Amino acid sequence: MNPTVRYCALLLVLASALPAFCDDQEKANKELVKVTAMATDPTGHAVVSRTMADVTGVKRLDLLQERQTLNVSYGSLFVVQELLKSGAKMEDIAAQLKAGKTITQVANDQHANWKMIAADAKKLNTKIDDGLYKHFLNDKADKQRDLDDKYDVMADTVSADRDADLPKSDIQAAAERYNLWKDRADADKGHHHVMDTAEQQAAYSDHDRNGGPVGNGAAGAAAGGNGSVGTPAPAAGGARTGPN
Repeated sequence: MNPTVRYCALLLVLASALPAFCDDQEKANKELVKVTAMATDPTGHAVVSRTMADVTGVKRLDLLQERQTLNVSYGSLFVVQELLKSGAKMEDIAAQLKAGKTITQVANDQHANWKMIAADAKKLNTKIDDGLYKHFLNDKADKQRDLDDKYDVMADTVSADRDADLPKSDIQAAAERYNLWKDRADADKGHHHVMDTAEQQAAYSDHDRNGGPVGNGAAGAAAGGNGSVGTPAPAAGGARTGPN
């Protein structure tokens, strides 16, 4: 084949592959945003921590240590775990992040499989939903799990959680998701509760102030001083719509 023809054919292949690559990355980012947004609330944060430990097989305190070492949100931490699973080295990831790269840039440098990351992140969110429902149905097992894991949600915070903002729409989506599973659990326990106008206003005031999906149950915690653990880091890829 003529070299020029071969070169043009290669360009056509790359051009056709780019939209699919971007689509997979966008799908992954949407799932990662959901993880990060749910972790802005103390209850949601603990559920995310438990679920990610179960999904990745990494101990919760080890995940906390990685978050603190790398200074990343939970959405970004999941990308780190996916990269490690694919053979990346933690020291290489840490060095690139320290040099100022975003987690998306690091992932692309590692030739990340965004389609797989998107699929795995979606599964993670499904399990987070299940964790929320079970927590609101009966939180005794979760409290014991935290004790057994020596996990303190108030210690599980990094500056990346505080230094960036999620769009209000993502926070509200997390709040709706939070309340959906709480209300379903309450209904299954036989005492369904719907927020009145005052409670809704208080909850959304907490969203704006704390950046977390505070709903029926979490609003009381916020009012009592526990509040949100901080605002999550920006999205993969540098856009301020998701994990750092």
